[in-house]
Amino acid sequence: MKYETITVSIDERGVGLLTLNRPDVHNAMNSLMWDEGRDATAMLEQDRHVRAVVLTGAGKSFCAGGDLKYQLAQGNVSRDTKFLEARKLAQWLRDLDTLSKPLIGRIQGPAYAGGLGLISVCDIAIGLQSSVFSITEARLGLIPAMISPYVLRRMGAAKARRYFLNGRRFDAAEAVDLGLLDRAVAVDELDAAVNEEIELVLQCAPAAVGTIKRLIDYVSSHQIEDNFNYTVERIVEMWSAPEAIEGLSSFVEKRKPSWVRVAHSEGNCND
Repeated sequence: MKYETITVSIDERGVGLLTLNRPDVHNAMNSLMWDEGRDATAMLEQDRHVRAVVLTGAGKSFCAGGDLKYQLAQGNVSRDTKFLEARKLAQWLRDLDTLSKPLIGRIQGPAYAGGLGLISVCDIAIGLQSSVFSITEARLGLIPAMISPYVLRRMGAAKARRYFLNGRRFDAAEAVDLGLLDRAVAVDELDAAVNEEIELVLQCAPAAVGTIKRLIDYVSSHQIEDNFNYTVERIVEMWSAPEAIEGLSSFVEKRKPSWVRVAHSEGNCND
């Protein structure tokens, strides 16, 4: 499917590449991008051949947040329309956050406001040492509402008070310290760093990875007694799962499991 605000491709390894494609406005998000982003995310989720997804941007910026002209226009529409529009970003962030495949952020430039929300729903985020970041909403009389659950999960409430309330800029090293980025690398090292993460993912069992993502979400949001029952049930299911049988058998038989068919092939996530 052809999109106007994003591009999507899948390489021979089963790695999906989802690219924000409004470089003339620093990949600022609007209603159409949210619609197209949700459609593409659903397609990548449903494609059984997709093993991982890389999220990146076209041009010099990763994402400048919400398109300000689009947001200004929302002042002239009905409350019901405002509600429907506001839900779009919240829904896309949730779709990305709950994607059953690993989501790797290739953060190739600066990110502001809602762009930090996109980074925060990535399972792994690799950025550039030269990039700057800021949660700018307060400077514009706005609030970082939809992104707040994900950014707070990364940096914690105490840090959020500082960065949400004054809009200060910070560099990539600080973003790593805050937990927003996992690594910050030089420009010529970005693709290699992202591909290193991809190669590791491709050595893991696809269904197990999806189950582990759900496990992390459940355990991090429930109490000890709930987690006791939930984790025991998952282990019981695991011992009969085809992937577990294949993984254990391959180890005993000193061979690679069936899912490691292309784990070491060359690929550039920016193709």
